[in-house]
Amino acid sequence: MKTADLIFDEDGTPLSNQFDDVYFSKGHGPDETRYVFVDQNNLAERWSQLEAGTHFCIAETGFGTGLNFLVAWRTFLEHAPSDARLTFISCEKYPLLPADLAQSHEQWPQFADLSEPLRQQYPPAVAGYHSLSFDRVRLLLMQDDAASAYTGLSARVDAWFLDGFAPSKNPDMWQPDLFRQMARLSHRGTSFATFTAARLVRDGLQGAGFSFKKVPGFGRKRHMLSGAFNGLCGPLLPNAFPSAALANPVPNQKRRIAIIGAGIAGVTTAIELQKRDYQVTLFDRQPAAALGGSGNEQGAVYAKLSAQPTAANRFYAQALILAQRQLADLPDTVPHDACGLVQLAQSDKDQARQAALDAEGFIPPELAHVASAETLRTLTGITQPHSGLWFPDGGWVSPRALVRYLIDTHQIRCQFNTTVTRLQYDQSGWTLTSAEGDAFQADQVVLSSAFETTAFEQTGHLPLNPIAGQITRLTATEQHRALKAVICTDRYVMPVRDDVLTIGSTFRVKSTDDQLYAQDHEENLTNLSIRVPNLVGRDDTIIGGRAAVRCNSPDYLPLVGAISDETELRDTYQVPLQKNRTRHLPPIGHLPGLWVNVAHGSKGLCTAPLCAQLLASMISGEPYPMPADLVDALNPNRFLVRQLIREQRKKT
Repeated sequence: MKTADLIFDEDGTPLSNQFDDVYFSKGHGPDETRYVFVDQNNLAERWSQLEAGTHFCIAETGFGTGLNFLVAWRTFLEHAPSDARLTFISCEKYPLLPADLAQSHEQWPQFADLSEPLRQQYPPAVAGYHSLSFDRVRLLLMQDDAASAYTGLSARVDAWFLDGFAPSKNPDMWQPDLFRQMARLSHRGTSFATFTAARLVRDGLQGAGFSFKKVPGFGRKRHMLSGAFNGLCGPLLPNAFPSAALANPVPNQKRRIAIIGAGIAGVTTAIELQKRDYQVTLFDRQPAAALGGSGNEQGAVYAKLSAQPTAANRFYAQALILAQRQLADLPDTVPHDACGLVQLAQSDKDQARQAALDAEGFIPPELAHVASAETLRTLTGITQPHSGLWFPDGGWVSPRALVRYLIDTHQIRCQFNTTVTRLQYDQSGWTLTSAEGDAFQADQVVLSSAFETTAFEQTGHLPLNPIAGQITRLTATEQHRALKAVICTDRYVMPVRDDVLTIGSTFRVKSTDDQLYAQDHEENLTNLSIRVPNLVGRDDTIIGGRAAVRCNSPDYLPLVGAISDETELRDTYQVPLQKNRTRHLPPIGHLPGLWVNVAHGSKGLCTAPLCAQLLASMISGEPYPMPADLVDALNPNRFLVRQLIREQRKKT
């Protein structure tokens, strides 16, 4: 992305060179924001009257320095109930560099307690959505053009801040597409305020179903606009294919939720749901948490990135930014190290791909960049035969320790030694029957049980592939101790911990065998010695290992969302899917209160936090933390839809 090109005048006010306009009034920025956006949307009074546990959503055009967010955040904390939640959505086509953001924030020392946490989570300039969490306040920052960003948003907006540079300076933003998306995302009574009273803006708002009035502007500004959505135009249909068969689920406020699977996906989902005041119980067949695929002592926080902004690449980039931020915030009691990580090039083709990533610029260098073999020798402490993709904020964490820390910290209720074998729904909710003969009641169920998810009747059709893998643990030598960063090839190796060097992992596709094998240790050592010569050798002492089973999907993306009935989807949608006529049908329904968050493969430390946010947003009705096309890319029904399109058409 292009970042903001700005200068600061003598009193520290930032000025955009791109638009020849100021970001806020000189010396009066917070006062202007309070008057134009907070007061004209009547937010202080509205927030003071919120019911307990209510969620409120503001959407803004033009994040800039983040001043509007800081003022709204402070006002919300001062007036809203202590258990209310705020999502502030904003977009920015030209994000500020971190140094410019910090210099801008020096103008407002009264917001230092808020602006510093904002800067700590401020994302790199990667196009797409970025979810930043501050207790019960969330910032969804969309780094994109306003109309494009809001086209992909799934949300219910309560108030609009129409900011950004003046229409005369920035006409590209104030276009009909933006006003149409405002109408789609608003409900009757959604308010708006904007500093401008330009005819272009008045006509756009009126055409989209908003009523408005002119009110005195701030300072020397003569007029501004405020008003509300009348709902006259009705919401627009989301732009997704096939929209009816991959519909967003209806939120469900029923509070008792059972989550099956106490690994990283299940635990992060439980945390996000508890933040939204759901009553969660984790079920697991093991006697403790993280004894399956999340049970290793060291795991890489890492994603494979490419040069092009494909759906998969955008998803993994967004997930990695969030996961690395959480890695950096972990306490010392959880074994981890943000020591950096390298994905080594293994061939000429790999080198070409990595060079393309650098050249295309979708991934900024602060997230990942190509480093030479000589540079990697300094960064990793080990002589490297090839260049590689260097992730400065990458590293490792103990998945087992992380999961148990999260359970303890968030006081998640757990039901261990319980193998749920059957799910049955009636009007009173879900009954979970265990192999031990017990029955449990829940309003909703989330399946985060990896490949075992297919054991249930409702989800048996999901194409989940089990993958058995084995790590190898060696007694550390002086050569091993020189390793300072995580190295990933077709194997990975972690820096020494507790005098042990860990190498992983074999991949036995479609295997559920979690036994240890000597030949797998040999395979790990042989493959790593080829990729990273002189690090390990046949004289090294193997002191053990661990085998576990993960699962992935055919397209290597997780499955996150609600499940549709297989028979209903097949009977109702097969012919319309094959004729590309699904838009003429109502959206497919979903099994009430049944959700999945599975198929994270070997990247769960990277993908689980973002997927947990998405699933919790679906259940609660809060704004989704990713655009519609990425939500569709993770939809659990996508494989059945693709299968129906390919199958021979039924005779009618």
